[in-house]
Amino acid sequence: MTDQQPEQPVADTAVDTEQESQVIEEAGAEEFYQITVNLPNKGGKVQVIASPREAIQDVRQSIVESTETCIHSCFSLAFNGVKLNDFMELGDVEGITPDSELDLVLNNYTEREARIHVNRLRDLLAGPAKLNVNAVGIDPAMSFLSTVSGHVEEIPVDNSTYETAPTTVFSKFDVNASAALSDFVPKGLERTPVQCVKSIALSGWNPPPHHLRLRGDLMYLIVTTLEGETVQITSTATGFHVNKSTSNHFDPTPRQDSKAASDHSLIVLLEKVSPMFATNFKKLQEFITRHHMLEVLPVTTAQPAYPWAIQPAPHTFDPTRPSEAYLNYGTDSVDSLRDWNDELQSHRELPRTNLQERVMRDRFLNKINADFADAAVRGAMDVVNGNVVALNPLEPEESHMYVYNNIFFSKGFDGRNTFEKLGGDDAAHVATGKDLEGVRTLNGVDVEGLYTLGTVVVDYKGIRVVAQSIVPGIFRQQEESSIVYGSVDNGPQVKSDEKFHEILGQAAKALHIAEHAVEDGEGKSTNLWTSFDTKGLMGADGRRYLLDLYRLNPVDVEFLENDIAAKDNIPEYPHKLTLMRPELMLLFWEHKLRAWVQERALEIQKRAEEKKALEGDKETKETKEATAESSEEKKEEEPKEEAAPSNPEDDVNILDFDLSFNVDAFTSVKTPADGADAKTQQEQTVREASKFLRENVINVLLQDFTAYVVSPIDGGSLTKAMHRRGINMRYLGRIANLAKESKGLALVHIHYLAMQEMVVRSVKRIIRKAVRGLPTTHIADCISHILNCLLGHELNANPIATLAQDGYAYALFTPESLRDAIQSEVLLRYRFELPENFVKNIAKEKKVPLLRDVCLRAGIQVEARDYIFSPLSESTTPEPTVAATAEPVAASGKKAAKQDKADKNHDKQSRKIAKSKKRATTFEPSDILTLLPLVKQASTRSTYADEAFEAGKTSLAQGHRQLGLELLLESLALHEQTYGFLHPETARCYQALAMIYYHADDKEVALDFQRKAVIVSERTQGVDSPEALHNYLNLGLFEHASGRTLTALKYLKHAIQYWDLIYGKGHPDSSTADNNVAVMLQSLRDFDTSCVFFERAKATQELAHGKEHTNLANCHHVLAKAYALKGDFETSVKEEQLAYDMYLKLVGAEDMRTKEAEVWLSELKNTAEYTANQALYEKAALEQQAQQLQQHQASHKATSLSAAAAAAATKAALAEAAIRAANADAQVGSKGHLSLNELMDYINSQPQGSSAGGKGKKSKAQASKRVQKK
Repeated sequence: MTDQQPEQPVADTAVDTEQESQVIEEAGAEEFYQITVNLPNKGGKVQVIASPREAIQDVRQSIVESTETCIHSCFSLAFNGVKLNDFMELGDVEGITPDSELDLVLNNYTEREARIHVNRLRDLLAGPAKLNVNAVGIDPAMSFLSTVSGHVEEIPVDNSTYETAPTTVFSKFDVNASAALSDFVPKGLERTPVQCVKSIALSGWNPPPHHLRLRGDLMYLIVTTLEGETVQITSTATGFHVNKSTSNHFDPTPRQDSKAASDHSLIVLLEKVSPMFATNFKKLQEFITRHHMLEVLPVTTAQPAYPWAIQPAPHTFDPTRPSEAYLNYGTDSVDSLRDWNDELQSHRELPRTNLQERVMRDRFLNKINADFADAAVRGAMDVVNGNVVALNPLEPEESHMYVYNNIFFSKGFDGRNTFEKLGGDDAAHVATGKDLEGVRTLNGVDVEGLYTLGTVVVDYKGIRVVAQSIVPGIFRQQEESSIVYGSVDNGPQVKSDEKFHEILGQAAKALHIAEHAVEDGEGKSTNLWTSFDTKGLMGADGRRYLLDLYRLNPVDVEFLENDIAAKDNIPEYPHKLTLMRPELMLLFWEHKLRAWVQERALEIQKRAEEKKALEGDKETKETKEATAESSEEKKEEEPKEEAAPSNPEDDVNILDFDLSFNVDAFTSVKTPADGADAKTQQEQTVREASKFLRENVINVLLQDFTAYVVSPIDGGSLTKAMHRRGINMRYLGRIANLAKESKGLALVHIHYLAMQEMVVRSVKRIIRKAVRGLPTTHIADCISHILNCLLGHELNANPIATLAQDGYAYALFTPESLRDAIQSEVLLRYRFELPENFVKNIAKEKKVPLLRDVCLRAGIQVEARDYIFSPLSESTTPEPTVAATAEPVAASGKKAAKQDKADKNHDKQSRKIAKSKKRATTFEPSDILTLLPLVKQASTRSTYADEAFEAGKTSLAQGHRQLGLELLLESLALHEQTYGFLHPETARCYQALAMIYYHADDKEVALDFQRKAVIVSERTQGVDSPEALHNYLNLGLFEHASGRTLTALKYLKHAIQYWDLIYGKGHPDSSTADNNVAVMLQSLRDFDTSCVFFERAKATQELAHGKEHTNLANCHHVLAKAYALKGDFETSVKEEQLAYDMYLKLVGAEDMRTKEAEVWLSELKNTAEYTANQALYEKAALEQQAQQLQQHQASHKATSLSAAAAAAATKAALAEAAIRAANADAQVGSKGHLSLNELMDYINSQPQGSSAGGKGKKSKAQASKRVQKK
């Protein structure tokens, strides 16, 4: 019997979803306030739209960030003459209404407010691409959307109005050329804003003397204006003024001459002092507003994405940059010192009785977790760089512990031999990741009274560092251990606190963890919910903390027993800490629940049938003398039984289902003798889950790959697809083997991608081991040498490290030894033997995709330039393609020509420089720009935001469009409040809403949401992430549907170039993008280029599906129409013949597609015949005209008129004959007599998407569907 979803849980879920929807709708039904703010000094009024649940400080922040009011930062808001508290909510202000007016009241400055004001000015002057001195890498959170579009908003145009094809970004595009890495950063990226001043710096006269502090002096500034004048400025409690000080003379009092100026705002003061500042500041604001709002906002609640290939901006002189720590945190940096643990736990204890309280709580938790992660990353880098002194400096370096910025740091090594029997350092490395996973899981359960530590894992320079918040009292010397639950000393003593056990029981029920008995060293039995290794600790603050959560899931026993040991030339697996993932445990629990419901339903049905049979027998034995009244009563009872629920699953109570997992099963933990039977049963459950992973889940994933339900484009998307289904990465080798054994074309790229991912992960481990312990000066040389051995062996078969003379181990690598090391690592980690020369071949075939994956996995940022991988590549460097920011056809020819000339000169100069600097190797140490920390954090999720999102999707799927849309909009509001605008989860909402509005034919709203999705995915997931790429493809579709095809083609070209860099050519999904490009070009009458892209889409489908598939037949059919529009009827007939033959063979003669292809084939043959005849007629006419001209060449001038008349008469006769032939052909169905416009109208009017336009719509729908699934 096949698995079915049980009815009872579905019904419960539906009720819960409806109730949640009502709660969310009620919470979202609040009206927004449109507040009018009166500016001081007769500055006018501004409008601010805010929610009544927003705090006053949020309204203030909106005013500060507005271009109209950015000059103010130190002010309060007043209502009816009363200043408002910044921390109260807008709706709580007494007497306020949605259209009330507030007054902006200027406040006196404090030192802190003065520092904030100066920082605000520096942020404005730096523009959108402000250099972040605290960033751990180069160019964090980049977005290219405005650059790709060219900062030009195209006016919608009806493409049918074009008489000839306009110039597009694909006009000179070489389909066969590979994307150039030097074009990774689009041309035209504006990094440098308009300069307003030469410099703003802290004066050397700081800090103010004590007697001047009493007069209100806060700090002194020195400004050099664009006019070349140096101005000394005093910041006081009342504002800023130009003082009399010089470099040699100190006098902070206001000047009294013509240069005297003062104002509450430093910006206004500078406008008074420097006319050029006033002019350029307006230009700067215009420059900033040309960018989308989300391109300018800082990323504060998520880890910013760092591009792996960059073209860094030149370093600039800024005398104030070293003083940013003072401007941000003050003289003693007290503002930067935070009690992270107390903040984390206090935010967890916030009330959550209603939706608004939960949203605020989730918002604060996300912000504090993001701040903690940022501080932890910088602290971990300082630990690795040796800038922090260890607490235990006398112990081995692997055992060192550190405290920095109120965060506890330790290294991911087995310094205390805790994992000696499980694999030592390898097991300890895995345990840190699993501990983080356990923290994330428990945070998701969110049990009141149970606390976890803030945890971040950082991999930097080959060392794994674990950062944790500090439990109060953990470092105090106490007589008794503060551990009250679990193993105190790894075995001899086990404790169990009653209250701890009770609270843990709530979490265990949600996580399906079984209570089990363990035996300590003295033979005493103790019941535990968690693993023997997990420790419950009572902090000095009275809170109960759970530590060491790496065993929150059971052991993958099938892998442990079958794949750990060495066999068949495969070495022993490096560790025994092979645990299952939480996603798998949930999948297995749901699988067993479905089976249990079906089993109980069958039992209920069987009992009902037996009862019915018994009642039938009893009725037959009854005496015939029964009274008529009793027989009538029986007849009335029978229908009642028949009216019972027809589906027996309705009677199943899922609360009776009990399945839990013993996390200590198949470990060395001792079990009491009286618990042997329970242990055996629990071990059997764990074994079933392990088999379910190997025999079911992996096969289902391969089925999804075959059906293109999931189609990963790179190793990262493959990893996400596996983790989402609970598959560990150690099964990559098994997936590769199964994909190869299936021999299906749909799994060819999966097989290749799995092997590529194994190679990349092995190279990452090799690099991590090589750079560990290296001096900083040698890291770039080490990485460049390994990359040369991996990717540059064609150019130089024997690369030598630049600093090889220093004798470090990495210098001993050769291309051959590196390939051997990769083969060994793959065999060790993934139990998979790579094909012979695979590493060498993939380094030839996919150089840039392999380089990209290695850089992303190892945290390397390289220079974006065209690397020379082989001796031939220098002479065969492809010509640079047209920039994605090419001017639209409406641009002036002079400007376009000037731009083309500049681009050509730039490219010529680049090639000249490249030739003048011939390299001995592909990579040099100078190409390695920095090494990034790789960060993993236990980020929290908003339950209500996720539930609203899923409820909206469910309503849409059930056909309730209005309800679904309202729920998704409420979900978006919850996401923006909880996560902020710049977060991957918010981008997911933007994308879903854009697709809904697009299908509802509300194109402009769809475009607005889709642009936001593009920017957020670029800045938080990477400019070349698969998510950003698919968002660009969808944005192109939406722009085309809105009549902005030229802009749409820019986005599609940008996405196609990145696709080439990510994967290379031939990915199954790339045919959809090529089809969409071809359809757009066809609508612009660029038929030649459209045919090129249709051809490439056909070639991709042939690679993915083989030479006989309905998808390929569709490609032939569409291509035939494309060639017909082009006027190449001969090729069109060939393509349609192939389509017809393929349809006939695959779907039969009665299928609509076959009949349609047959009609088209007949029409195209007639048209081709007519075209050939017309060509013969025209040729004959030209030959006859030429003969007549030759006969009359020697004639008198007077006879030339009669010759011309004769030629005209002949041509007219031939034209009449051609018309008769055309009419004759038209009677038999030919369309060759139609004009081009009529022919396009005829093709586009064909039903069932038979035209190129219809194919385009189908491609759009397919692309949209695919993006939604991803």
